[in-house]
Amino acid sequence: MARSDTSFAARLSVFLVKARRAFFKMTMREKVLALLFAFALALVWGSWQLDRQSLLKDKHWDASVVETSQQNWLDEEMRHRGTYESQKAEIDLGSLPTRDEVSGQIDSLVRRAGFSTFDFPPPRTEVGAEMNFHTFQLVVQKATYSKIKNFTKTIKAELPYLSLERVVIQAQERDDDFLNVRYVFKSIEYTK
Repeated sequence: MARSDTSFAARLSVFLVKARRAFFKMTMREKVLALLFAFALALVWGSWQLDRQSLLKDKHWDASVVETSQQNWLDEEMRHRGTYESQKAEIDLGSLPTRDEVSGQIDSLVRRAGFSTFDFPPPRTEVGAEMNFHTFQLVVQKATYSKIKNFTKTIKAELPYLSLERVVIQAQERDDDFLNVRYVFKSIEYTK
């Protein structure tokens, strides 16, 4: 063998010469088996390479889909911003009530509707740059269907800035004539 400072190419050529000599010293049967073994190794290696290429292709495809969707979003941003600004200009932002005003109005409507047992906890608030978003939850117990229907109509008519996000109605276990209702309302408060 050559010295340790020899190049890789020199070591490779020495290995190939020794492999060729060993191959030609083999019998025909050993040569066929050695070639089959080398061919099987090449097939396994090729299979692994195809799997890796397939995974790489899938990742590139996913990345291009994400890039396209992000580019579409960026292209549409100015249109969305314009729509947002025009819709915001149509709203009299100064007349939007505060969180406490909305709470008071809902509470007075509940009392006016004649609900005897209800739970109205303080609202949750999500603070935004220009607006705060309030979520109110009202649970009314032992109410008749007609009272619930009238109350819902009253809320929609008298509080147009309040959106009714969800209503869950459940019959009471002891008396089918009375219902339990959970309302979830949303409102916006302009902060600038």
